[in-house]
Amino acid sequence: MARDGSDIETALNQYATSERSLLSADSSIPLYYQLYRFLKRFIERTDLQQGERFPAEEAIAATFGVSRPTANRAVQELVTRGWLTRERGRGTFLQNEQLGSLALLSENLSLTEQFPPNTVLRTSFVERRIVSQLPEVAAQLGVSEETPILYFRRLRFVDELPVMVCDSFLPADQFRDLTEERFVRGSLYATLEEQFGYTIERSMRRISAQELLDQVVADLLGVPVFSPVLVLTGLTFVCGSEAPLEYMSSTVRECISFANTVRRADSKRPAAEACEKGKGRKARD
Repeated sequence: MARDGSDIETALNQYATSERSLLSADSSIPLYYQLYRFLKRFIERTDLQQGERFPAEEAIAATFGVSRPTANRAVQELVTRGWLTRERGRGTFLQNEQLGSLALLSENLSLTEQFPPNTVLRTSFVERRIVSQLPEVAAQLGVSEETPILYFRRLRFVDELPVMVCDSFLPADQFRDLTEERFVRGSLYATLEEQFGYTIERSMRRISAQELLDQVVADLLGVPVFSPVLVLTGLTFVCGSEAPLEYMSSTVRECISFANTVRRADSKRPAAEACEKGKGRKARD
């Protein structure tokens, strides 16, 4: 049940008692950005509901003892990064929905397979070129530095919001005729299978939290430089080959959640047997 604005302002006042003293005009970090961080933490740690009205800038300024312009910039930062949304004539509200929910540790390797059918997914092709002298990429693919590499950059949208910049690197000699027009449903893996006859066997992935330092990527995602992002890197393997076919590096903006359920692979383990016994007892009851 949604609460009224006064309840949330009370919660903000209670939260601010422990944070207000940490704001420092002498810090190298701008005051508005310090306030943005505190407000973001307030949203994350308080049981606010999506769509609830966020306190007005005047109340935020009074609560934290800062100027109205400082509060305005902090709130605008929250809007820019997807935590809040502004409605003309109504006010500022918690984002009605998260920008996306990915299960990148699931068996569904492709982004397009990880959302409900009613989710609007779109891919924009940003760049395609053949390059060489990429020692780090060549090392990942196990080829010489002189090997020409096909490079793709795609921007992925979820419900028309840019959420991920995907960079893919493949041996160019095998895929010189792989163009945007040949992509199947915007999915590289579906394209490799349906257009080129490769069966994807597995993908190794690594996830790291970083600050975004690339202005071009920041502009594509619509976030400021130094924003927190998740960087996903990985190698893709196809059946019949021990060498990776693709090296990928993707940058995911904040406000994306990751969800996964892990189960024991061996159903004969004691924990699994205990679960089955528990189910039997419940059925008899």
